[in-house]
Amino acid sequence: MTTFFAFRASEELSTSSLTLMEHFERGSKEPQSALFVKVAQLFADEIVDTLLLNLVSAESGSSHANKLEGFAGIIKSTVNSLIKQVLGKMSNDELRPLSGYIRERRQTLSFNGETHDYVVFAMPPEFHTRLRNVLEQGARGEKNADELLACMEQFHEMALTAFYDESLSKIKLGFIGRKVAEVGGAAIRKGSQSVSKHTIPHLEGDELKRFSEYFLGMLVTA
Repeated sequence: MTTFFAFRASEELSTSSLTLMEHFERGSKEPQSALFVKVAQLFADEIVDTLLLNLVSAESGSSHANKLEGFAGIIKSTVNSLIKQVLGKMSNDELRPLSGYIRERRQTLSFNGETHDYVVFAMPPEFHTRLRNVLEQGARGEKNADELLACMEQFHEMALTAFYDESLSKIKLGFIGRKVAEVGGAAIRKGSQSVSKHTIPHLEGDELKRFSEYFLGMLVTA
């Protein structure tokens, strides 16, 4: 059994990523860069929606909704621009290692009696348990702000490593592209830390419960 952070992929992402992987498996000679850009941008948008924008909907009218929405917009703009700039110019051979990365992140999992396609990354069991424990406290309305902040900061670093750093490590970037990627990653890290420090310690009552229940639903073992 493996402990994951996992969220259900949209039908569009599930279908397009499966098509992309099939093309690489059968050695298609047709250029895959356009489809790859589409799949990568869908991945990026759904990750940002899951980690940030869906919380805006859950916390509509809350004190930190605007911060989350603004930060999410910056991430989408930065990452989607980088994806189009870099992947749109690559050959199939250059893109092949990244197709393997997408296969790792897009997995079909079965739990609670249902099987679906998910976007995932594996988490160390001990941290998975630690995060679950503090989220379960929050879901009961029990505030443990220091532990929740510490766990969510570590979680965000894991997510950024899994979804940003590891994807970039699979492709060859020129000097300018590498610098753009480094600046983008640094900005996302800094923004994530700032948003966490200014919002999580202030979660209370129903806001805390909704926040905790939301992330609990994406901690799975399969």
